[in-house]
Amino acid sequence: MIFGAHESVAGGLYRAIALAGEDRCEALQIFTKVSGQWREPALSADQIAAFRVARAAWAGAGPTLAHASYLINLCSDDASILERSREALFQELARCDALGIDFVVFHPGAHRGLGEEAGLDRIGESLAIVLSRGKGLRAQLCIENMAGQGSTLGDRIDQIAAMIERAGPEGARLGVCIDTQHAFAAGHDLRSEAGYERFFGDFDRLLGMDRLRCMHVNDSKAALGQRLDRHERIGDGEMGLVPFWRLANDARLARVPAVVELPPLSKERRGYTEEIARLRGLRGAPEPATASPLPVDARPPRKGRPRASRG
Repeated sequence: MIFGAHESVAGGLYRAIALAGEDRCEALQIFTKVSGQWREPALSADQIAAFRVARAAWAGAGPTLAHASYLINLCSDDASILERSREALFQELARCDALGIDFVVFHPGAHRGLGEEAGLDRIGESLAIVLSRGKGLRAQLCIENMAGQGSTLGDRIDQIAAMIERAGPEGARLGVCIDTQHAFAAGHDLRSEAGYERFFGDFDRLLGMDRLRCMHVNDSKAALGQRLDRHERIGDGEMGLVPFWRLANDARLARVPAVVELPPLSKERRGYTEEIARLRGLRGAPEPATASPLPVDARPPRKGRPRASRG
């Protein structure tokens, strides 16, 4: 796999590239706007050029992802929210295309009492509208699986398959992003060989492995099946190291970009070098005997790094 991190864009989008270089990232995810606001920033030609130049100069240049706004709900029963969500996703897609970003990852939404089937119908309709507007754009939309909290949709692979099918012909252009923590919290036990193979076997059967465009690799603060979105550092949570060892050595996932989405350890420890090195160290390694966490004291302090938002 190609490992990287969600990096901060404090001081300018292009600054995330330098942070990715410091962390020895092979892939990068960013926010192109404030994730908790509806306001859509208009990127200047200078901002676009600065990002593209920085990416071209990035020694470890690999795939790039952007995470869309958390406000987006493609199955909202509120007509105003639904329209804003569709517009926000299209604007994100257009921004990423201008910047040369490869994948736009988004949460599909919560039906809030509308019902699962009606919610899936509305998500499919929303995606068809956004994709139709975005014909000719090279950036690709990727549905992210969810932890299943509340009425959110996308915690099951069959639900994601339904979203793509209900987008009609435009659905052929959709990709999928799997978040390991979300899958675990939704009840998919990636710790056992049987659970891991069942999950990816179902993915291949219902979607096809070529639909998997990118991943979020996060351990979990939440227990198996607790249905809570709570990320933890690699090997420090309920999942342990074994699932990540499987991912790092799974030939089906070769060249799939996978990013960690974590807050800094502290003000002094802001980078993701240790997490990425730990993931890379699992490539070709024997299966971990235990899921022992990396001691906090073993992580050297990092200074002068802006805070990275969770994606």
